[in-house]
Amino acid sequence: MPRKCVVCDGEPEFLIKGTNDLYCKGCAEESFADISYLEKIGEQKTSEDEIDQLIEEKQIE
Repeated sequence: MPRKCVVCDGEPEFLIKGTNDLYCKGCAEESFADISYLEKIGEQKTSEDEIDQLIEEKQIE
């Protein structure tokens, strides 16, 4: 299932940490006074990749 902005169905760039609420840049700026509190999707994906890598390393040991 493709990820979409919860407001406009556009390409999401931000999310609220710990939720599935995704926002494109325009909707994030309109909805929040300070978007620096939101997590960028790329950063979140990197964290997930790091966790997956750690799990694989532990399974090899």
